[in-house]
Amino acid sequence: MGELLSTVAQIVSSYVARLLERRVLARDARVAADLMAIVLALQELCLTGDRILALAGTMAAGTARPDDLTEFAALVRRQSTQVDELRARVEGSRALLATVEVEFAFALAPLLDHKSGLLARWQQQAALSQFSTTTLLFLPAAGVTRAIAASRPDPTGTDLDLDRTDFVLVVADEVRSVRRREVRDVRNPGDGERDRLLRDIEEARVRLGDTRELCRRLGATIQQTVGAEAMAQLRRTLAGREQQR
Repeated sequence: MGELLSTVAQIVSSYVARLLERRVLARDARVAADLMAIVLALQELCLTGDRILALAGTMAAGTARPDDLTEFAALVRRQSTQVDELRARVEGSRALLATVEVEFAFALAPLLDHKSGLLARWQQQAALSQFSTTTLLFLPAAGVTRAIAASRPDPTGTDLDLDRTDFVLVVADEVRSVRRREVRDVRNPGDGERDRLLRDIEEARVRLGDTRELCRRLGATIQQTVGAEAMAQLRRTLAGREQQR
């Protein structure tokens, strides 16, 4: 899951960089507000993911409390809801953002498509098996890269559409590869699996920490670009949106 969030954050970061070069954010507070909303949604996902990984570490080490297991399961469900919220942020901003950078939504389509995107595939997996490493870690970086390379966004679509044939086949193959070496239940890893699982969890937390830092920098950049007064208005706009949800 962390690799998916990292990829989304990198795409958003490259998009923000292009808009900064063209001074779009300094001129259009609405675009800045929509991008900030996406960044904040990503931050929330990262915070939830870090807590999930921390709890998984206690389970794998055999030091979890009963409440930890309950919290873990609740957080996995919460993370799935947050994926829907991120998708809604991007879809709700698509028309406006397309006026200044048409490729943005297309670049995110392999991850956020609600039918076969990578995050939708993770949601399906999480609904089937909350405690497996396939849910906890999902695809490695190389697998995410191969899946995205196989996707072809349709620029004529009205949704985050994909030409799904090659993409779906590659994703299915990557998921099968992960499952062949998965730990089916992080609450009870085998003796030969525990050390590897703990290393994988720690590496995933480091990667997720890097993504959180990228999101923090993106938020700070947007704030610095639009200025204090515009940022205050932007935050009021975002708060109003949250109240309407």
